[in-house]
Amino acid sequence: MFSNGANSKGWFLVIAVVVLVAVGWLLQPVERLAGALAARQEFRHDQMMASAGHGGALALLGGMRSMVASGWWLRANLAWEKRDLAATTALIDLTVVADERPLYFWLNGARILANDMPEWRMAGPVPRAYRSVVNEQQAQVALRFLERGLRWHGPRAELYIEMANIHLRRRSDVEEAARYYRLAAEQPDAPYYAARIHAELLRELRRPTEALAWLRHVLNTLPEGDELARRDVVIERIQLLEQEAAAL
Repeated sequence: MFSNGANSKGWFLVIAVVVLVAVGWLLQPVERLAGALAARQEFRHDQMMASAGHGGALALLGGMRSMVASGWWLRANLAWEKRDLAATTALIDLTVVADERPLYFWLNGARILANDMPEWRMAGPVPRAYRSVVNEQQAQVALRFLERGLRWHGPRAELYIEMANIHLRRRSDVEEAARYYRLAAEQPDAPYYAARIHAELLRELRRPTEALAWLRHVLNTLPEGDELARRDVVIERIQLLEQEAAAL
């Protein structure tokens, strides 16, 4: 004989499966649109949202948004293993359409778009000029993706740092990297290293006066007794910049 608790659990599982199947069926047009747009490299998040409908399929997800997003992220990883650029792009976007809340999806999605996909598009020896074009194209795709993340989450240090790294490593744009590291450092949740990297990039840009002023400002904000703050490192860099300024 089954207990009432067992019967309740059984009904819950049945209902969950029915809901998932229904949602999957309702979201099929969204997935088809995502694949078509990605294949043409015309991916548009606003079209995705319009297709899903704020009062339609996405609204039905409710508390199951996380589960659906995780399912699409798993499929994105399977497409990633096959180096399927169109499918991976579409499924990354479907993941954040389903649930925009986890930063994990935004950060790792951007890394795939900016770092992995250029290599997929350049199998074998390719001219340097073509490599530059592809790197720039994929970097811009990733940056636009992260800009959407900022619109959802507001200013977040993690998103700014990811954008800074794309500018630095994929675009070799030290100026923009420095700007985004500063934006990151100015956020209340910023890791201490963001401010130090901003100063180092200013030095690389041959702007030591700005770097010195920035580090002096940063030092005043660092708590004493916190090893992660690395006050000793900041003090050393200030002294070095002061010595360099005195030698001029």
